[in-house]
Amino acid sequence: MTIKVITPEDWKMVPPAERGAPSAAKMLGMLINEQDPSLYLLEEPPNFYTSTHSHSEPEVIIVLQGRMMFNGRWVGPGSVVHVPPNEDYWHSTGEEKCVIALMRPRGRGKITHTPEVNLAAE
Repeated sequence: MTIKVITPEDWKMVPPAERGAPSAAKMLGMLINEQDPSLYLLEEPPNFYTSTHSHSEPEVIIVLQGRMMFNGRWVGPGSVVHVPPNEDYWHSTGEEKCVIALMRPRGRGKITHTPEVNLAAE
């Protein structure tokens, strides 16, 4: 494995379709490593909200720019959020965009939405 250093000058965020993400995804992003661990940079637009969900693998979220509300608590640049596997969470942005690094140390895993989200989708 080669050491890779990514600085803000290297951030080349692209729309979801260009990086192979589902069309429903709205965030600009940059895939750093798809293997183990899976690592993305994601740029969430202002006033963005995710539904409550969980992943089958643990996640580490690092706020790089801006701030976001994570499960009702504001976190800013330099904040590190560890989410254990299968733990429900949501996050949103305020009036500014937020850039985060999202790492799943054991790979991507499966996403699961809460029953309320699944019912709303029907």
